[in-house]
Amino acid sequence: MGSNTKMVAEARLFLRLGLLSLFGLGFYYAHLFFGMFGNVFLFKALAVLFLLTALPLPIIAMNNKRLFPELQRPGKTILTTAAVLLLIHHFLMTFIFVMFLQEGRVF
Repeated sequence: MGSNTKMVAEARLFLRLGLLSLFGLGFYYAHLFFGMFGNVFLFKALAVLFLLTALPLPIIAMNNKRLFPELQRPGKTILTTAAVLLLIHHFLMTFIFVMFLQEGRVF
């Protein structure tokens, strides 16, 4: 696999995982405010799944210097910080969902 092909594949993976993690934000708040899922096992499993999709984002953003070559240094710092904050958010929400929440609406 050429370096250019590998760079494009990693950028696509990063974007797909990022979009899936942003979809996870909608899932967390939809369940908190509207109680979208009646099955306890289902929403706990989805919470863990969204955490696992957010896990590689900061790793890819920090370790790959050629991820988005057009971005300058401040842009890459913002991208890495956003990925870390998204991971922290998903971790805290998954912890709350798995440990404390029951089925139904919270608020």
